[in-house]
Amino acid sequence: MEIHINYKMKYLIERASAITPKDSLDDLLNSKKSLRIKLGVDPTAPDVTLGWYAILRALRKFQDYGHTAVLILGEFTAQVGDPSGKSETRTQLEENQIDDNSKGVLPIIKGILNEENLEIVSNKDWLSKLSTSELVHLSSSTTLAQMLERDDFANRYKEGNPISLMEFFYPLFQGYDSVAVKADIEIGGHDQLWNLMLGREVQKFYNLEPQIAMTFPLLVGTDGNKKMSQSLNNYISVTDTPSNIYGKIMSIPDDIMWEYFTMLTDLELDEINKMKHSVINDKQNPFEYKKLLGELVVTELYSKNDALEAEDQFKNVTINKDVPDEIPEYYVDDIEILHLPKVFTDLNITKSNSEARRLITAGSFTIDGQKHNQLDIEPSLISGKTLKLGKRNYFSINIK
Repeated sequence: MEIHINYKMKYLIERASAITPKDSLDDLLNSKKSLRIKLGVDPTAPDVTLGWYAILRALRKFQDYGHTAVLILGEFTAQVGDPSGKSETRTQLEENQIDDNSKGVLPIIKGILNEENLEIVSNKDWLSKLSTSELVHLSSSTTLAQMLERDDFANRYKEGNPISLMEFFYPLFQGYDSVAVKADIEIGGHDQLWNLMLGREVQKFYNLEPQIAMTFPLLVGTDGNKKMSQSLNNYISVTDTPSNIYGKIMSIPDDIMWEYFTMLTDLELDEINKMKHSVINDKQNPFEYKKLLGELVVTELYSKNDALEAEDQFKNVTINKDVPDEIPEYYVDDIEILHLPKVFTDLNITKSNSEARRLITAGSFTIDGQKHNQLDIEPSLISGKTLKLGKRNYFSINIK
């Protein structure tokens, strides 16, 4: 397979938030050999967000340039929990929950990446088999002082917040993953830079050539404040319907759409900067650019026709306040009282009971246009009526 070098890597190099060491990347690319590009993802949730997709998209670009994508499913490290950016120890996930999450995300990831030059492995295949002596040997590859150089660990130590030894092992395990797969380059979100740099040290400890660390900006969620996360419920799922993806993109704050353009589209950075300049300095209406962003993202995930239909639906439902001509119909058993969060989650209208509860109590649920913020309701009060949850999600529920 032909390897495309530096000038073809312009897309990734321009978008990277950090490349360390840059000179070594130049040398690797000029060697014209097929490289092993590592990305580790912990299956801590059952879905793939646009934030994840942005990094997977970068990995796919490496594949397009002729390199091998090594996707590590962190089924072992997910039990430990990545401490990056955390002010307290993560709650440990049960193994069966991790298995369920893996089954949810794996088909989605396979649909995003090219199968031709792809390796998907689970780090439990080697980390779960490390003996006590091997763990001791791995732990000697770094020091406590090095660990406390991390801002999150340093801040927690300074504030007297507990740090478990288990958390110190997380970056060591991630580094050992790079040893196991012989990574040439490891990519990740910018919050992973310290972990990726430690991976270089662990590889050197095991007498391997150290990987290049390459990070990319993290997408901010739909709230406009924190990074996109399923746990914060500020995410856009790649498995959402075209109309939902389009509508959620149209709802993001104007100032964060430029990062979305950068990480989710193939537009040149000069073009993105010109659009941004026209909004800030020439007072151009950002609405038109956001429509373009929604169209480009939906087209890539689905098709051009789906994007145009999503735009039409957005105009009709959100701007013209029309109810769609066709809305999904659901059927539930005739029981005395319906607990709406459970009903919506069971019907896959919402991802979780907590998401449904939040939307209902916030006044985002209507029955025939009237707000309803109670969590329990008699079936007869909603049967056959037009229901809306959130800004665009219309449906009806009928009693069997």
